Amino acid sequence: TTATILNILGLAVAIAAFLIVAMVRYYDLRYDKSYPDAERIYNVGMVSTQHFTNGDSYTASIQVGRDELRLLTGIDKADNLIATPQSFPFEEIEDVCVLRGYGWGTKFVAALGQPALDTLLMTQITQPAYFRFFGIKIKEGSLDRFTDENTVVISDWLAKQLFPRQQAVGQKMVMLQNEKDVNAHHPKEEPDTLTVIAVFKDLPHNTSLSEYPIVRCYPKDSKLATHVYVKLKSPDLHDTLERKMYGQYMAAYHDFWDNNDTAGDNVLSRAEYQEKYEKAPHQIDSVELVSMHDQYYSPNNFWDLDEHQVIVVSKSLVVFGIVLLLLAFLNYSNFAAATVPLFRRKTAIRKVEGCSDAQLRWEMFGRFLLGAVIAFVIALLIVEACARTKAIPFVSISLKLTDNLPVVWITSAISLLVAVIASLYPVFYSAADANLDAALKKGLSDPTKGSWWRKLLLRLQTTPSSVVQFYASFAVTLFLLLVLVQNQSMKTADLGFDTQNVFVSQLYSKTPTSETVSGGEALLMGKLSDSTLRDLESVLRATDGIVDATWALDPVLGLGDCWGQWHIRVDGELVSLPFRTVSAHFFDFFRIPLVKGKSFDEVCKGDHEGRIVNEAALRLVEKLKVDSVREKAFIDGVIRDFHNMSLVDDISPCIYVARNYDDDMPSDDQYIYIKTERADLESVTGTLPAAVQKAGLEWKQFSSFKSLDEVIREEYQKEDDFAKLMALFVGVTLFVTLTGLLGMVMLDCHYRRCELSLRRVYGASNENLLWMVVRNILIICVFCFACAAPLAVSLFRKWQQHFAYKADIPVWVFLAVFLAITLLALAITAWQTLRTLQEDPAEVVQ
Repeated sequence: TTATILNILGLAVAIAAFLIVAMVRYYDLRYDKSYPDAERIYNVGMVSTQHFTNGDSYTASIQVGRDELRLLTGIDKADNLIATPQSFPFEEIEDVCVLRGYGWGTKFVAALGQPALDTLLMTQITQPAYFRFFGIKIKEGSLDRFTDENTVVISDWLAKQLFPRQQAVGQKMVMLQNEKDVNAHHPKEEPDTLTVIAVFKDLPHNTSLSEYPIVRCYPKDSKLATHVYVKLKSPDLHDTLERKMYGQYMAAYHDFWDNNDTAGDNVLSRAEYQEKYEKAPHQIDSVELVSMHDQYYSPNNFWDLDEHQVIVVSKSLVVFGIVLLLLAFLNYSNFAAATVPLFRRKTAIRKVEGCSDAQLRWEMFGRFLLGAVIAFVIALLIVEACARTKAIPFVSISLKLTDNLPVVWITSAISLLVAVIASLYPVFYSAADANLDAALKKGLSDPTKGSWWRKLLLRLQTTPSSVVQFYASFAVTLFLLLVLVQNQSMKTADLGFDTQNVFVSQLYSKTPTSETVSGGEALLMGKLSDSTLRDLESVLRATDGIVDATWALDPVLGLGDCWGQWHIRVDGELVSLPFRTVSAHFFDFFRIPLVKGKSFDEVCKGDHEGRIVNEAALRLVEKLKVDSVREKAFIDGVIRDFHNMSLVDDISPCIYVARNYDDDMPSDDQYIYIKTERADLESVTGTLPAAVQKAGLEWKQFSSFKSLDEVIREEYQKEDDFAKLMALFVGVTLFVTLTGLLGMVMLDCHYRRCELSLRRVYGASNENLLWMVVRNILIICVFCFACAAPLAVSLFRKWQQHFAYKADIPVWVFLAVFLAITLLALAITAWQTLRTLQEDPAEVVQ
């Protein structure tokens, strides 16, 4: 009974693991594809050649603005874009939708006079065609007034949050500015009050539109950039429409420049040139219609990877799930065969009582099929329990069975099919046609009919299946453990800068208020000038308990990407480098050494601006390795490379700028760093507010200080989540292997009872017999491990290609995997063999 329960539980755990990874893959396959006719929806984009006044140029994708959209379509009035698809003069287009981006901004939302929601919600600004285009159903209200900017359509979920006791349509709601959207000079900006005119049905979780529960009307006179989505009559018209739109645009482009006087433009400054040709069309290289299927991004994955990597990782998970499922059913088949001898006498007695062969076979078949069905039901309960209790927090997709019914039905069909196959052996090897006299005299007897193929099936059920079982277990466990090693190595690797006793805080951040909204209290996010930051840096450095202080605009790991581009000319070649603004003391603070040239302290005097590149920039532009070239490009020095991004990414070329004049910083993300004498922040907590006030700031303008090591750990949160998933797979694999091994050992011991008893009669000791049985398992383990290790290492090397930092493979991993699985297998085998050897040899032989 214990062995039966363990085997069914092992099968249930394997099915549950397969269900979870299948749900992840199912989500990836459906993400942003649940719209009606999604395969015909395309985003319109352009590739443009940007020109400068000096004749330089570079090619980049540009966002479609109102003017560009007018030229693409040939429509004279931008207001017509709000009309029907007939506004677009292309017969290939069935429908069209214009969005303000693909979602716009985040807001704090409240019913008028009620507390604001703590959750930041994203807002979509679009046109009335939005709901028709994407097939979004209206649950309450009407879209007749959706042309009014003061109206709003919200999701059913948000309606229940804001107006739980009344109908939402006709109610007023308030949208408070996000703390990063309000300039510090307007701290009392009025909130946005809107009237709810309709409620739309909640969208599936596998669409990015579900992230925008607030939909507002696109203002007719807005100059905001647009995203244009078209629905083609057929995907085959894709290339034809691209050529037509490109031809339409370029005809308008040439018409503009042929009818404009460009004489004297070469003497205009860049500002004058841009002002004169503010509405001039860009010269574009092509028009691109990008399918929504190609804009692959799944926010609920465990990783930050590009499109190809996401698909590879997702498919890898499914492969693990399939291997685990097949391993579990192989074990179940072994167990079914192992329990046949236990039912031989009972089956023979039933035959004497008059049961037919067919009835006996169906009873045997139903017994093991029922076990598989029970295992499947337990697996469903496990998955549903995980969904309701969020027991697997690093899996962020919905694990509810109702949201993944196709996965459940397909898994049930696979489980039923494999369970039928696993149950065939006990059916064909049942005692239905065995010698009844022998069966009644002994607990186990050989069949009298067709023994040659039954014995062959029995042999195929033992050693070969054991080899497959151990081979898969070693390969999967070793690979997953190596993935864990990669993860831990990344977290502990040298990032190239000092993090000891360093704490960081964002400046000018206020936490969201949950006070009642009547007039509306705006949330502040200001920009500090260089001089204010330098004063704060000096004051903090002189504070007791603080060893050093510096500031920067998010250049350190985990605090954001670098969006700005710095264009420099190197011997006639235009080079674009990402730039980050830092304090002149920044590199000294983090102990990042200067490789060559001058430091910020040497050049940042008066109004001079310092520029330092990293070594990666030198590798990007070989000419910068020459000192004279760097001087001509106004680059003062070169610092050693350090990881300003996650170790998932390569060190990117970058130029660091330290300014010594008083001006507003170009970014909202300003951070202050302090280095304390001790590792705990409490040692200086009491003195920090006074020091900040001395610099002319308020303590509430700081977010809480956090350890930089903690910030770095948060940077690897997704990798940690995936590592946890791998650890879960390791545990499930070991559990399934061991439960299957129990059935295999039972099979072997039952069919060798007579042999072991006879050897005991002839004088063999228990130790010799135990070694004889255990030796076979040991040989199988050594052989399978030797074959599985190269496969696991090969797969791991391919996996490492996704990361810039690649960990070495330690020897202890191989030893740990081999010893763990082998010792557990030997322990189970020895335990079952000793139980067999405790039987009376005379009774067994008789």
